[in-house]
Amino acid sequence: MTQEAAEVARPPAKSVIVLALVAAAVRLIPLQFLHPLNWDEIEFYRATSWIGEGRVPFRDFWEHHTPLMWVLFAPFTWLAKGPGVDAIVMLRWAQVPVWIATFWLANLWMRGAGLERFARWAAMTLALASSLLMIPAVEYRVDSLGCMLVMAGLVLAQRERYFAAGAVFCLAGFANLRLGPVLVVAVLALLVSRRSRAWPLAAGGFAALLVCLACFAATHSLQALYLQVWRDNLAEKYATPVIGAFIHRLLVPFGVRIIASDRLFELAAVDVGGIAVLLLGFAGLLLAFRLRGQLLLLAVVQLTNLLFISSMKFIYNYHFALVVILMIPLVAAVLERIPRRGAVVALLLVACGVSIFAALFRGKELDRAYQDRIMNEVDARTRPGDEVWSGITWALRREPAYRPFWFLPELSRQLVREGLAPRYTPARPPAAVIFDHNVLLWLGLTQGELVPYFVTHYIPVWRELWMPAMNGRLPAGAQARWIVPRSGRYRVYVSPPLARHPWFRTPLQAAAYKGPDAARLTFTLPAPGVAGIALTVGGRSVDGAALDLTAGQHVTGLNESPEDLAVIILSTDDRVLFRQPPPGVTLEGETTRITHVPHLGARIDP
Repeated sequence: MTQEAAEVARPPAKSVIVLALVAAAVRLIPLQFLHPLNWDEIEFYRATSWIGEGRVPFRDFWEHHTPLMWVLFAPFTWLAKGPGVDAIVMLRWAQVPVWIATFWLANLWMRGAGLERFARWAAMTLALASSLLMIPAVEYRVDSLGCMLVMAGLVLAQRERYFAAGAVFCLAGFANLRLGPVLVVAVLALLVSRRSRAWPLAAGGFAALLVCLACFAATHSLQALYLQVWRDNLAEKYATPVIGAFIHRLLVPFGVRIIASDRLFELAAVDVGGIAVLLLGFAGLLLAFRLRGQLLLLAVVQLTNLLFISSMKFIYNYHFALVVILMIPLVAAVLERIPRRGAVVALLLVACGVSIFAALFRGKELDRAYQDRIMNEVDARTRPGDEVWSGITWALRREPAYRPFWFLPELSRQLVREGLAPRYTPARPPAAVIFDHNVLLWLGLTQGELVPYFVTHYIPVWRELWMPAMNGRLPAGAQARWIVPRSGRYRVYVSPPLARHPWFRTPLQAAAYKGPDAARLTFTLPAPGVAGIALTVGGRSVDGAALDLTAGQHVTGLNESPEDLAVIILSTDDRVLFRQPPPGVTLEGETTRITHVPHLGARIDP
């Protein structure tokens, strides 16, 4: 076959472009319907919405991330004012153009590096067909803008627009602080390789830095920026690292999980696109050191990125977003050297097929629905201006009860344990508690002294949603004392059978239990009544089952019966407590994904 005939026989790049568009479009379905909120999305949404309200980051609320993403996206929070999941999904959609721009810039860089069109689009298709990238890519994250700005800086440097490249690299750091080491190495590599031509790179970076710092100075937040983004982040040195986390993340695309999973290997979890990106990308790294030129610069930046991630104490899937983006040109360099393009197309078809399967049949829409239910429940049960305590600000339209830490990452626990930040004291009891994973860790590892107060003054109406309710198990002749947490009408319930409920023996374990039989914890209250209990409010005896109480009043209950009694003085109209979501469903979406037919628009009714 002649060379001309061989060129004709090769699959055209247009077919690969179609595959890339299909791979990207299919992932919009989980973005809207099937993928639950990640903790970080709620944090980032709240920071973005506060900036939209006119609050200044660091000065008006604590943060340990740099804020450029939130500043740019703040206007979008004006479009979605609901209390539930949809408000954050709106920002997911607003972020889509950022990812489109990132791939467009990657294509420009590859074209400038002399990589052929078919290989460029084939490499981008593999990235778009990889759950390694696309699971975090559908979430509202600072990583998206960071990836885009890194690629923009590389394209500008490639075109020798060094001043602009330096400014963009600096802005990438203000979009995602974690990119700092990568950006420094990229700038140094350009200065070393291009010498005097590239000196405007440093000038552009310093100019952008001065402008950004001037903005913080003008808003009286410069010192707070230093304390929260620099000093507080350094407190991570006190944390215990997760051993093997980097290897675990590299093995996940192969269907292997060695950390935080109930199974070591699952065939349905194999990510062909992610495997191809990693294997071909590492091959491209080796090839880049032989070919040198622009690919070598990219390889140096990528190696820095990988080494920095591997040194981190906590490693999550979104940390690999930039890894995949920087792998695309390296993968393309390998693909264009494969003589049989039919084999490349076959790989793309398999990767896209697996990606479509993962996007449609590996969703966690019930977790998403449960998140929406809790977010709407806490909004309906509280009033504007009320404060809610939670590990993540699920109550989007309510104020956080704990300052400075309006959310509770591992970093905040370290700062409190080391005496670098104030402990939480519920001097003004919250209107509700969302007992999520981070609150469980806070009560179990950081401030165990808070447990007696919260478990005797709040009770779960849903597994993770605790409302004010003075309660306790009173043996015969025993007495309990409470302080009314919130003003309002309370109803008194007394029950001998409920005294045997696990809540009154091991409350944290009962509230955190998520086993398949968790529904056994749900119970229905008896009719209101005070039989067997002598109640006093502020030293005065009361005998009604409905009480109008004021925050701060002292309430005493004495068991005058010969049997153990459960007493619940509840601030809501609920008759069913400890409501549970369907088995396997969690607020944090933490359980292992299972293969199932998707249920678009899934809801969990009250």
